[in-house]
Parts: sequence; C-alpha cells; structure tokens
Amino acid sequence: MIVESLQKDKHQRLSFSSGKDSPDRFLHENAHQAAAKGLSKTYVAVGEAAETVIFGYYTVTTTHIVVGELPDAIARKLKLPKHELPASLIARLAVSENVKGRGVGSLLLMDAMRRCALVASEVGGVAIVVDALEEPTVPFYERVGFRRFELGSLRMFIPMATVQEMLGISNVHRQVG
Repeated sequence: MIVESLQKDKHQRLSFSSGKDSPDRFLHENAHQAAAKGLSKTYVAVGEAAETVIFGYYTVTTTHIVVGELPDAIARKLKLPKHELPASLIARLAVSENVKGRGVGSLLLMDAMRRCALVASEVGGVAIVVDALEEPTVPFYERVGFRRFELGSLRMFIPMATVQEMLGISNVHRQVG
C-alpha cells in the first residue's frame, strides 16, 4: 500500500465510500479546494497495483491549543507557557468500507503522525490533536496513546514529544551558518 498526496487527475475520489456522509462529502467535494487555498493537505492510501483506487485518506492542518485545555499533569510535566500553543490537527481520517478491518486506518494514522512529527521537528508544535467522529472511534486513537482533553470529550491529543520518541524522530535543531 502506498500513501501519497491526493491528486485531482489521478485518484478516483468520487467512488470512495466510508459509509459516513461527512468524510465522504469532504473528499468528493472539498479536499482539493482546501489544499489549493492552503487550508489543509489530504493524503490517500492506494494499492500498489491500482494506484487510482482510494482505500482511505486523512487530512492534516495546523491548529492551536491553550495550556488550560490540557490535563494538569501533562501541562506541569511539559512546563509549557500559558498562551496559545502550536499543534498539528488530523482533521479527518476515513477508510473505505471495502477494506475496513485490514489495518488501513492504523497505517494512515501512523503516516499522519509521522508527517506531523517531522513538521514539528522543523517548525515546532507541542501536540497532535484529533476530533474522534463518534464515541466508538475513541479506542482506535487511545491504542496509540491519544488522550481526551476532558472526560467525555471526543477531542483528543498526544504530546508531540511522545510521537517523536515513538517514531524515532529527533527534535534536535541544527544551526545554520
């Protein structure tokens, strides 16, 4: 399986169906416009044999969080300033009904986390945020370390340092000059 940037003239986005109206409609109607306007970037999982058929996708963008939104123990441990903090947002993640249960969602999530961690190692970022679509999707994110911002919330996060450590991505900045 290959994960690559969504390409309007290559990928068959209109034939994609996750079984959920909102993520399907975004991919069919809005993903290209959002990328063209610099609002977000969408990546698709495709087969190596048929690179036009979309098995799943995710969309990433930037966001911010306020230290007060984080659980107290995390905020104290990270010693973060008390203002808006940069973060990455996995805005959407959906898998085709045809391949559910085959690990495509996990592959997409790990790819999104890797991309976000690489960006954060260059420009900064304290966490990755996701908004679980519904309660049954929460355990999917919890398995890799995401935590709820607050009890009962579908908004979740994972500290960027945790992701970088998990994926072996250094956050050491090189001096230029």
